[in-house]
Parts: sequence; C-alpha cells; structure tokens
Amino acid sequence: MNHLKIVNLKKIIMFSLFCSLLFSQSIVTQESYDSRFTPPQIGLPENMPYVKSLIWGEEGAFRKLNIGPETRIEELKLRRKMLQAHQWLGIVTLAGLAYQYDVGKKLYDGDDSDYWESHYDKHKAMGYFTYMTYMSTASMSFFSPPARKYDNNMNSIKFHRRMAALHFTAMMAQPFLAKKAVENGKRYNELMDAHLKAGTVAFFALSLDALGITFFK
Repeated sequence: MNHLKIVNLKKIIMFSLFCSLLFSQSIVTQESYDSRFTPPQIGLPENMPYVKSLIWGEEGAFRKLNIGPETRIEELKLRRKMLQAHQWLGIVTLAGLAYQYDVGKKLYDGDDSDYWESHYDKHKAMGYFTYMTYMSTASMSFFSPPARKYDNNMNSIKFHRRMAALHFTAMMAQPFLAKKAVENGKRYNELMDAHLKAGTVAFFALSLDALGITFFK
C-alpha cells in the first residue's frame, strides 16, 4: 500500500512538472499578448496592488531611489524577463521540494537507521537549496515592475497570488519549526510533526499553483 502511495505521488509530481514545463509561459504570454500593441506612452495601472504600489507607485521606494528603467515601456520589458525567471525558478523549486518532501516523509515515518544516516544530510541540504530558490523565485515576482493593467475578475494570475500566500507562509514556517524542534527536545515530536505538515502544505500548494496557472485562464 505504501509503495502504491509513493508511486501515485511520483506520478502527480511528474505530471505537475510536465504541465509547468509545457505551459510555463502562461502568465508571461498572457501579459505579452495584452501588451503587443502597447502605445508609446503608458502610465501606471490605476488598480495596482498595494504592496506593488509601495515599491513602484508614483511615490514608491524605487521611484524615490531612482531604481529601474527610465520609461514605462522598458519597465514592462523588465517585468517580462523577471516573470520568466520567476517561472523557471519555480519549476526548479517544485522539483527540489518534491524530492525533499519524499525523503522527509520517509525519514519521519520510517525507523531504518541506515536510511536516516544516508539521507538526513541530503534532506537538510535540499531544504537549504529549495528555501534559497523559493525566496529567489518570490523576489522575482515581488520586485518586478507593475503590469500594464490589473483585472479585477478571477483569473490565473489572481489564483496564483492567493496560492502564493499559502505556500509562502508554509515555506517560512518550515525552517523555523525544524530549528525549534532541535533546540527543544521535550517538544521535538510535536514540532517535527508541525514541520512535516508545513512541508506538506508547501509542496501541494505549490503543485496546485502550477496546475492552476496551466489550466485556469
């Protein structure tokens, strides 16, 4: 039964990665299509997200520090490049997280000392790697210039933002819980259980996010 669960999990992982690779340009393509005939002069979108306005608004931090392209057209080109990097780094992160989750689940459920000795350091190293790539991925989207326009209707981009809030929270919690578990021996099992649950939420939320971007227009 456990073998079947692992096989099914791997099939889901491979399917998610395949869809992400096949349609990884979805958000970028949508915005690029909308901007093909962008007029020479274009201003900032009226309904810019609040966090984005703090950075790129007329009184935003980057404007005051004179950071970024000189024209709005160049900003949109920069945005496209950053979102492409965001998507490819996301695929790398999802692949690493799939391996980390699979190994971590086996370490948590199993009692094989040989497996623990041979895989614990790999799990830990992959944890650092996925955390680094995840935060790099998030920064590409967070610091990218604002889009040409923002749609108030529910679409793949809005779905992506909502899912991002979920897996971002889980990714932030994971290292904190693992560190506290090592420091507090009395609550080790409790904190490691929470660590596993956070990893589960992060992995499946990110997988669902990838599928949502692919199929939810």
